[in-house]
Amino acid sequence: MKKDHVVAAVLFAAQLTVQFPAQAAEPTAAARELAPVVVTATRFPDDQRRFPVGVTVITAEDIRNSTASTVPELLRLVPGVQTRDLSGTPNLQVDLRGFGIFGDQNTLVLLDGQRISENEQLTVNWSAIPLDAIERIEVIRGGGAVLYGAGATGGTINIITKSPTPNTRGAFIEGGIGSYRTRDVRIGANIAGERTGLRLTMAHRESDNYRDNNKVRIDSAQLDWRYTGDRGGLSLKAGADDQRSQLPGSISEAQIAANRRQAALPGDFADLSGGYLNLGGSYRLGGSELAANLSYREKDTDSSFFVALPFRNNVQTHSRQWLFTPRIKIPHQLGGLNNTLVAGVDIEDWDFQGTAGPSVIGRPQATQRSDALYLQHTTVFGGGTSVALGGRTQRVTYGVADPANAAVLAERKRNLDAYELALRQPLGGGWAAYGKIGSSFRVPNVNDNYSLFTATVNLLEPQTARDRELGLEAVRGTSRYRVALYEIELNNEILLDPVSFSNRNLPPTRRRGVEAEARWQPLSGVDLSAGYTYAEAEFRSGNFGGTPIAGNDVPLVPRHAASLTAGWKFMPRTRADATVRYTGEQRYDGDELNAFNRKIPAYTVVDLKLSYDQRDWRFAAGVLNLFNEHYFSYGVFTGFPTYSALPAPERALFVTARYTFQ
Repeated sequence: MKKDHVVAAVLFAAQLTVQFPAQAAEPTAAARELAPVVVTATRFPDDQRRFPVGVTVITAEDIRNSTASTVPELLRLVPGVQTRDLSGTPNLQVDLRGFGIFGDQNTLVLLDGQRISENEQLTVNWSAIPLDAIERIEVIRGGGAVLYGAGATGGTINIITKSPTPNTRGAFIEGGIGSYRTRDVRIGANIAGERTGLRLTMAHRESDNYRDNNKVRIDSAQLDWRYTGDRGGLSLKAGADDQRSQLPGSISEAQIAANRRQAALPGDFADLSGGYLNLGGSYRLGGSELAANLSYREKDTDSSFFVALPFRNNVQTHSRQWLFTPRIKIPHQLGGLNNTLVAGVDIEDWDFQGTAGPSVIGRPQATQRSDALYLQHTTVFGGGTSVALGGRTQRVTYGVADPANAAVLAERKRNLDAYELALRQPLGGGWAAYGKIGSSFRVPNVNDNYSLFTATVNLLEPQTARDRELGLEAVRGTSRYRVALYEIELNNEILLDPVSFSNRNLPPTRRRGVEAEARWQPLSGVDLSAGYTYAEAEFRSGNFGGTPIAGNDVPLVPRHAASLTAGWKFMPRTRADATVRYTGEQRYDGDELNAFNRKIPAYTVVDLKLSYDQRDWRFAAGVLNLFNEHYFSYGVFTGFPTYSALPAPERALFVTARYTFQ
């Protein structure tokens, strides 16, 4: 199905919603206090405390109170997560546990349990997911390879969208303005009866943004239709988006000093449009549950990049993906213990076509086919001790051909495996300890194997990793605490070689560190959260261009990062929220030799928000980067003694107003 058909389906549903009277329904206090379920733990909804994994959940209330306008802005407050601006678009790179410039290729992103991470060297299209459509976001660090396959070495992020709320009818409209001529409009509706319901969310955002040649316009829509029966249900989720972005490019150190808002290449742009459909169903048979999803996703891009006088490369790509994911959950009482077996099959079919020119003529046609079988068994012993053991075997075929260059034709087949063994031990008083060991892998993407700018192919080997983690966590009333130590050792890590300027399989590397987070309510109406990460990323052996790199730091991984969030409901209808983010210094991209004696400077950013509720209205105002910190989250070493970077925005203001129909 083409994306214009997806758009038509979403718009048709929007027309249906206006035919129903609106009646808003707020969740009860009891509903807000229910423990969140975690789909990523077993690919079935369940209480997160039953399974030996450390999970961070960003709730709908967290999203409501935040200053964020995109998913990456929410995630950067989570310990272990780093975000960086690589292009000047809202689609920031998200990096779990310190993988640097290829962080998004080692962080698996799911939308309602279906993978949306790209098989290209692109960030996830975060701007296609309106915040108002999100129920919660689940972050599992260093896990997910057994259940979901490739690309989960750093961890898994599962975005769960809102479902129709039974027996309610409601709608909202929200508008906002901000600095740099930022404007956005969001609308949504929920129409549901006892068994059938529909939820729709649509958003439009445009901004000139902080830099020159950095205008952006984003339109997105999400639709969720549900039917719930006595033994199961059906769901149809659909989405469509269109994004137009001008790209300011990275500028030199001298240009930043002269005018940090200037654009390096005024003619650069990147346009993106796409859509998806996800048909799902579940059926309970006795105590067991069957479920399956069939999803389709496609994406088109059109971009232009200056190369060198008189050349400008124009690149167009089209990709499509089919996923079929049947699975079963079987509780049983083997040995008189509470056991749960989850088994499933994943079948993926991905195709890519691209063109580049006129400076280099290339027409790559890439494919990636995979089929996998996985099993995960969890046993809960007396006293609450739980043990989970899982395994996955996956067969993958990937290749590249280029009709414009008959010499470019390559294909590779590999059998890949992953496993995980995890244990959770309650300690009393709400405390529990957990530990896990496992393995994961990453399949090289089309840009790892083929260069659009040189029209050459070099098929790489899959990357493999083994990880270990020990953690301590507690849930005490409204307070939650977690501290974890982790280590990941990788072989054949896929990264850019700054000497040959091509992607290749690297010598062994290592990630290790400490993560700590806490949430608590010291006083009525006051809630606090804090997080800290200490991360090491280093090469264990090898060389670049004959220069040894053993013991060197991997670029773009800060040793220290911390965050603090505070909320205060100081009047019955008025709330103030503040966030503080600290990111320590880190090596510049391209400095794998650690020869540059300078690092990306550390920075601290403070955001504030004030919100007021009055009957059907909600008003909010805030300031981002309160103290006008001059910083950048991405910089690249360009040769002694300097660098290039993408300056981040200075202080910015915003105001919003939301009306709920009832």
